[in-house]
Amino acid sequence: MQNPFSIFEAAASCSDQIGLRRTGEDYSFSRLATLTQNTIDRLRREKALPAAGRPMIIEGKNTVETIVLLYALMELNIPALMLHPKLTAAERYVLLSSIREIKDPLPEETVAVLFTSGTTGLPKPAIITRKMLWESAKASERNLGWEKDDCWQLCMSVTRIGGLSILTRCLLARKTLAISPLFNPESFVKALTDDQVTITSIVPTMLAKIFETYPDWRAPKHLRVILLGGSSANDKLLLKAHRQGLPIVTTYGMTETCSHVVMTPYTERFNLVKGSGKVIAGAEVRTRDGQIEVKSPMTTPGYWGREPLKGEWFETGDLGEFDAEGVLHVHARRHDLILSAGENVYPLEVENMLTRSPFIKEALVIGEPDETWGAIVCALIVPEKGTHPKVEDVRRFCKETLSAYKCPRKIAFVDALPVNSADKPDRRSEVLRRYELIPIHYKH
Repeated sequence: MQNPFSIFEAAASCSDQIGLRRTGEDYSFSRLATLTQNTIDRLRREKALPAAGRPMIIEGKNTVETIVLLYALMELNIPALMLHPKLTAAERYVLLSSIREIKDPLPEETVAVLFTSGTTGLPKPAIITRKMLWESAKASERNLGWEKDDCWQLCMSVTRIGGLSILTRCLLARKTLAISPLFNPESFVKALTDDQVTITSIVPTMLAKIFETYPDWRAPKHLRVILLGGSSANDKLLLKAHRQGLPIVTTYGMTETCSHVVMTPYTERFNLVKGSGKVIAGAEVRTRDGQIEVKSPMTTPGYWGREPLKGEWFETGDLGEFDAEGVLHVHARRHDLILSAGENVYPLEVENMLTRSPFIKEALVIGEPDETWGAIVCALIVPEKGTHPKVEDVRRFCKETLSAYKCPRKIAFVDALPVNSADKPDRRSEVLRRYELIPIHYKH
């Protein structure tokens, strides 16, 4: 497959068209191509390019420099291994150590390696190919369409598939990508107007925070769609959005499916939506024994360093069902995954980090359902024998070793961890009712 994401081809066909916008400053495709060529020249001069089949490791901050670097890597057919900028040094060390052990070369068509959830506690390096990104862009376009002056806002990290796919969709369609600081309600609302944003992608917690700051907020007239994904929005939030006249398109997807495979039909964006939407053209989604499975050309070929995925249908591990109108309702996102404020928290990863502490023998991380956050990360902790840790000890250790969104917000010290009938850790949220949970605050 030829490179459909060439900034040089975009510059040749749409030289003066705006390809990138940052806080009011516009970059034409021609200017972006020049910056990209400068970056390529620098990488070659500094001999900074990786060996064939290996990725370039980059920290995915939403800056012009990062976007241009991604353009350069796509031009050179070099994969980008994306690290979230919020990772702590300890988390980065663990991920990079796992990558160094992989000897297999990446497939030639790999654009990016994105870390995603795993049942072993360590996030898995999912392979994202050009074909996946191209098929995803076309499938999304068939629902949303493109208008002359469209500008798609990127206010989530480009290290997420939801962020990376915005970049590639805009490049493929020769439309404007607006990069904004990572989300807060004030900067988000301001950027919508300043950058004349027509499409934005956020998660339900972001929308809830906007309403907390601006209870009567209504979208500017030029904003034609708000994609709402990352976790299931509750009915109360969707009703509020409907009453405020917001153009909501709910979505369902994941890294392995190259973003959304289910969306609210664009024509229904002002309706009172429920659920995650309907299956988009180009994808097939089914439920089998209550578990969601996907078949589409957007699906990853597998995880780097592991056997390729087999079979036509990808088993998501998520639970859900379709209603009579063909709307997918997602009941649970992976059995042990905690979705807090739109961020994936992998319990075993947090538990593994907690037990590195000299005063923590065992830990069990469970999500407590919460209307605003989706879930609150809670931890049951068994102290090492002879130690008597306090809440402040746990707070300090977590703050030093875990990203903020992974830090437990409530804990309880216990003599033993709860188990189920199979003698496996009992991760049901109902288990938390047995304990007096102590809140932890990290800002002091």
